[in-house]
Amino acid sequence: MNNEGSTLISSCLRGSIVVVEPNRQMQQLLRAMLANIDIRSVRVFSETDSAVTSMLSDPPEMMLLDWDAGPFNGRDFLKLIRHEKMSPLCLMPIVVLFAQAGQNAVRSALRLGAHSVLVKPISPKILMEHIQWVMGGGRELKLVGERYVLEGVAERLDQETEKHNQLESAREYQAEQSKVMDSIQSDVDRILSSSF
Repeated sequence: MNNEGSTLISSCLRGSIVVVEPNRQMQQLLRAMLANIDIRSVRVFSETDSAVTSMLSDPPEMMLLDWDAGPFNGRDFLKLIRHEKMSPLCLMPIVVLFAQAGQNAVRSALRLGAHSVLVKPISPKILMEHIQWVMGGGRELKLVGERYVLEGVAERLDQETEKHNQLESAREYQAEQSKVMDSIQSDVDRILSSSF
């Protein structure tokens, strides 16, 4: 691991990182990666209930959350943590980890306040880059209703969804027009072949 990157991370992280990961081998791997970038205070939990209890006693500076960790799933856990009554935890940076990341799950995590998402397996370099990026700031949370979300993320996702829908409509129109053109060409070919 590059010393400059790990020095930057350790200077940004004065507190601890909480890892919520149900898989024992992945827990050990994440702990080793974090230790390798000079993060010494790592608390690892197999499930979300014990993590919340611990964080309410000693708030971490950041969290790595497996989307499928129980008993709360990632969606419910982010809803709980990002509620304004969960201060100061509601403002903590959260990186969501996916074993398999479908587009809807990733969008959901980002809409609910994840600062970043990673798909396992992850390399130490990618983990370090995401931690640096998240801890470097620039992704401000804002209160919407009773929950904190990342500013601009919902709007950006809505724009992408609208663009996707427009492109899908364009593809459907193009397919319809191709069928019409094929039909016209077929008629022209039939007329030409019957005339001569």
